[in-house]
Amino acid sequence: MGRQVRRAWRPAAAGAAGLTVLALAASGCELLGGNPGGKATGPGNAAPPVQHQMLEGVPVPVGFKFVPARSTIQIIGTTRVGRCEFEGATAPDATARFYLEQMPAAQFTLRQKRFDAGEYGLRFASPDEECTVRIKPVKSKTFIIIDIGPLAKGDPGAEPPPPAARPAPKPTPQS
Repeated sequence: MGRQVRRAWRPAAAGAAGLTVLALAASGCELLGGNPGGKATGPGNAAPPVQHQMLEGVPVPVGFKFVPARSTIQIIGTTRVGRCEFEGATAPDATARFYLEQMPAAQFTLRQKRFDAGEYGLRFASPDEECTVRIKPVKSKTFIIIDIGPLAKGDPGAEPPPPAARPAPKPTPQS
C-alpha cells in the first residue's frame, strides 16, 4: 500500500512542480529575458518596446505601468487626442535615450529636445500627429507623460507647403 501511495504522489508532485516552474517562467518572463527588474531599457537591450492599446504606434519602455487615474484619450475616426501617464523604475536618462532611439522607427521625427530642472522634454512629429514625451523623476520612480494629438496646420514641424506663385511685379510709371 505504501508503494501505491508513493506512485500516486510522485506524478502529482512532479505535475505541481512543473506547473509552478511554468507559472514562474510565464510571470517572470520579463525578468528572465535580460531585463532584470525592468531597470535597464536602453541601448543594446534586446527587449522590444511595449505597445499600449491607447497609444498604438507609440513605443513604451518595458517595465512601465499605465496609470489610468492620470490618463485620458479620445479617438474619433483616425484622430486621437490624449495624455497618457506611465510609471517605472528605469532611470530618466535611459528612458530619454529609449525614446530618441525608438520614435524614428515608429515614423516620428524629433523636433525639439530639452532638459530642464531634471525633466526631459521631447517633441516628435509624424506626418499626421504631434507627440510630446515628458520624462521626470519622482523619488525612486520615473514618470513618462505622453501627449498626443493631430499636427496643427501651419506647425513648423509639418511639411512646408509648396511655394505660392508670386504675382508679377507691377510696372512702375516712367516720367
